[in-house]
Amino acid sequence: MRKLLVVFALIGMMLSGCVYVNMDVENKPVPGADFNGLKTFAFKQKSDSKKDLEAILLNTAKLELEAKGFSYDPESPDFMVVVNFGSKAFMERGVTYKRETYEYDYISKTNTDIGVVKTADAPRVDNTVRIYLMTPENEGMKTYLWRGMATSQDREGLDIVGRCLVKGAFSQFPAASGKFREKLNVRDCE
Repeated sequence: MRKLLVVFALIGMMLSGCVYVNMDVENKPVPGADFNGLKTFAFKQKSDSKKDLEAILLNTAKLELEAKGFSYDPESPDFMVVVNFGSKAFMERGVTYKRETYEYDYISKTNTDIGVVKTADAPRVDNTVRIYLMTPENEGMKTYLWRGMATSQDREGLDIVGRCLVKGAFSQFPAASGKFREKLNVRDCE
């Protein structure tokens, strides 16, 4: 009996850590852009009001680019990285769910299962991260080299799934072009 309890407890702990972010990713490299000659990058911060979240997303972008062989150099970068992000909360209409409910019977002094099936609205958050790689601005006219976007619909906001969206956007960088789906575990994005 004790072994069975331990097995169920272990299974429960393993399943509780399985939170995935399903995302739609779109990559748009500029035709003819060659990243073989580019080795260094820097960041351009855009948001003053959400700079803590932006710093987290930029750090994730830094780790992803460094894993792909690029080096962070704020003094003389070959390209700049800009991360735009946003969330929009909305209600998903007509979600059906079953709630386990028990009613206490005072005569028999027992609980009676009266499972209720309800149709209700479910809160969702539409999260988007856009990443732009461009030539440094000190050259006069900036030129976009690559654009990536990852979107997901979750119950959590960007503070939870933002890192995964950045990793998803860079998952097929710089080779892939077009739209594809990614699925990442939230634990792998920390």
